[in-house]
Amino acid sequence: MSETTDRAAQFKSEIAEMKLRTGRANIETLLQSLGAVLMVVGIVIALLAYRASLDVTATLGSNVDVLDSNSYTPLAIAGLAISVSGGFLFLRYSLAKFLRFWLLRQIYEQRVALDASRAEAGEPGPA
Repeated sequence: MSETTDRAAQFKSEIAEMKLRTGRANIETLLQSLGAVLMVVGIVIALLAYRASLDVTATLGSNVDVLDSNSYTPLAIAGLAISVSGGFLFLRYSLAKFLRFWLLRQIYEQRVALDASRAEAGEPGPA
């Protein structure tokens, strides 16, 4: 158990020596949540525009009402564009978080395997 604690303390000290910028997790979580909200909002905008276009009543001999119905099309397209943009934003930050975790896990497993092979060979471990 103390070997695992020592390894974790060594890993933390090496990270501190690298002077990496940290504290971005809050911003990334916020942007990931913003992406999810934009996906939902964009779909709601598109559905409301579609519903509003159905409420336009056509009167005989007038093209104005048909033009009013078609005026909701750009709003629906904008809603879909917002939804797609939010989806990309959500996907980008979700994958970044997952791949960062995966990379740290790979590094940890490689260190454990290297320590085990050094122990079998009788070599001293890292200082």
